[in-house]
Amino acid sequence: MFHSLLKFATVTCLALSANAARYPSFGTLQTTNSSGVLNVAINNTFSPINLFDFHVAADLANLIETLQANDTDIRVVVFSSGNKDFFIAHFDINFVLPGYGACFVSLLWNITQLPQATIAAIEGRARGIGNEFIMACDMRFATTAPSVLLGQIETSLGVIPGAGGGLYLAHEIGRGRALEYVLSAQDIDGATAERIGWINRAFPTSSALADYVQTLAARIALFPPAGIAAAKKEVDAVGRPSKELFIRKSQDVFDVLVGTPAAQELEEKLIALTHNQSIGPLELSYGTEVFELYK
Repeated sequence: MFHSLLKFATVTCLALSANAARYPSFGTLQTTNSSGVLNVAINNTFSPINLFDFHVAADLANLIETLQANDTDIRVVVFSSGNKDFFIAHFDINFVLPGYGACFVSLLWNITQLPQATIAAIEGRARGIGNEFIMACDMRFATTAPSVLLGQIETSLGVIPGAGGGLYLAHEIGRGRALEYVLSAQDIDGATAERIGWINRAFPTSSALADYVQTLAARIALFPPAGIAAAKKEVDAVGRPSKELFIRKSQDVFDVLVGTPAAQELEEKLIALTHNQSIGPLELSYGTEVFELYK
């Protein structure tokens, strides 16, 4: 079974960019466009916890390709979630396999390289690749609701963040704090994330979050697109690790660790404990329930 899943994952990974244009619509992404601002709601109806699976990955690849070709009409992209409890829960553990790292490092890297400004408006949980996704965005805003919990859970599963989570966090919050959260697989709430620089700001209500983000996006969208793209490149010259570093320090190491017996055993246990990644204590409160994996 492992080898058949690996073959499926590899084929799908290769298809993400090559077949992106064949997708006539963004099935897991609901989009609205107004005055240069594209609002994208991530809503994976195949998963009750809004998993980042190959449906989402393919739709994102399609969206990124479209945005790369449309760098004048769309100037700001706002990502939100259609599931208020889970922004993106994490990657589908069924497909955490050797070879997975390459395509998702590239996918998230392509988000960082978009000429448009990208904003994550976070409600709900974002762990693993969910957190890596929001870190790939230029700006991150959230609410202080109890459902907002961010984290990198990979170390508790015997691997490392495979799409650059540790690198993103080290740049944003510093080495010590990055290690505190990456090594412990703890959750961080919205208020604390704002305080230490994980996110830009946290708001007390959904409406306050939406009002601020939409006002900010509309303001940025007034400005010439060439200036937006150039300003991003200037800041990224010191604010983003290189793609080569992502590949060498995240993808390659992940691909080695994920094939180890310890990692495979923990992933199988997680699938069993969560009833194949359904809503339950572990998915809702991973930071406090993670010890169930070690009983």
